[in-house]
Amino acid sequence: MDFAHIRQYAHQHCRFKLRNGKEIYGVVWEVETTDANGDGSNKRLYFASVRDYERLQHSATPVHVMPMQPEEIVGVESLAS
Repeated sequence: MDFAHIRQYAHQHCRFKLRNGKEIYGVVWEVETTDANGDGSNKRLYFASVRDYERLQHSATPVHVMPMQPEEIVGVESLAS
């Protein structure tokens, strides 16, 4: 899957089906970073559980966040109500 398709599910509670067959539940979001030289920018995708994502939004409490490659995701379903 590419960033353009995933972007519509960003910041929402979703079920993600991964290339390796696993299903994970949580939230993904995109972060744009600049390289060390400041010459260009890169888009990075991150994943966290819903609970960790909410903590990240509301406090400085350490949370478990995982970088993720868009190609790892083969399916997504929004669980947000």
